[in-house]
Amino acid sequence: MALYAHIQNRRIQNYRRHFRIFRDRRNPLDHMEDDELIRKYRLDRASIFALCQELQGPLERQTLRNRSLPVSLQLVTALRFYATGSFQSVIADSHGIAIPSVSRCVNAVSTALTECMGEYIVFPISREEQQNIKQTFYEVDGFPNIIGAVDGTFIPVKAPSLEEHLYVTRKGFHALNVQAICDANNVFLNLVVRFPGSTHDAFIWNSSNVSRFLEEQRIPSTWLLGDSAYPLKPYLLTPFRNPVTPGERRYNTAHKRSRCTIERTFGIWKSRFRCLHKSGGHLMYTPFKCIRIICATGVLHNICVRKRIPLADYGNDANDSDDSDDDENDGDEVGGDNGGDGRQTRDRLVHNVFDRN
Repeated sequence: MALYAHIQNRRIQNYRRHFRIFRDRRNPLDHMEDDELIRKYRLDRASIFALCQELQGPLERQTLRNRSLPVSLQLVTALRFYATGSFQSVIADSHGIAIPSVSRCVNAVSTALTECMGEYIVFPISREEQQNIKQTFYEVDGFPNIIGAVDGTFIPVKAPSLEEHLYVTRKGFHALNVQAICDANNVFLNLVVRFPGSTHDAFIWNSSNVSRFLEEQRIPSTWLLGDSAYPLKPYLLTPFRNPVTPGERRYNTAHKRSRCTIERTFGIWKSRFRCLHKSGGHLMYTPFKCIRIICATGVLHNICVRKRIPLADYGNDANDSDDSDDDENDGDEVGGDNGGDGRQTRDRLVHNVFDRN
């Protein structure tokens, strides 16, 4: 009799030990309207469902358990982190999941979106694509034949445990230096996200695939615009350091107004995804994970811009360029001008276009 009672007690204890209690998970897609979804998650319902379908493969859990996180909940959890940069405990409480689950969701979604970069962030190769971009840039301030504006910006990160000194920027905080190229509609055409904050813009540019492509192709009358931190090249035009003639001054004015699109793009990007903005502190992850988060938000930024999802009142940062990596004291030929070809191209442009205005 005593043996039977002991066996029954063990069974009850084992049952209690293995009984799992689940939180009441809260999926915002079940009850929120589009306006609230955009305000809190930056995407509308249709865009979120489209992403769920696209990311179904990499995000669906291969498990026999019947309470794994659905793809939609993983996605909105990561979107909430991108949108706010809040502590994981806050995001976990608002969605009824565990804190470690938030970290796994951010990592999984960031990885999946990074693998999709080639579909959403594409540098224009065809003549038709380039011509469309040239036309939109020309409408900004009459600067002809521009296919993009290039610049760098700092994304604050936690001090890494390895080679920490390389991540210290000239402004004294730890960051990644991200190079981007955009069109006149604030769409990213290229992102380079792998260099620590101490790296100079000119070095990142010279190491990029776009630089090598333009160096090899030498497409006539096709230029990028960059500030004085970049080398003057036949395909990369920088401003005059000390403009003398009226034509040079008009060139600098048009150059500045056209190039400001990249600073405005950075402002929109960081305003929409506050995890990137300096006001949110810094990304509390390893550099490798930070790179994936940055790439993921770049993909989401292009989705938002192309679908014209409204930029809600997240703050007055849409034109904030204080954290961009502008080196105003650098000369306009930091990386050399390829034997004077860049200078000749710029002088010829001033003579043919801006001297005649």
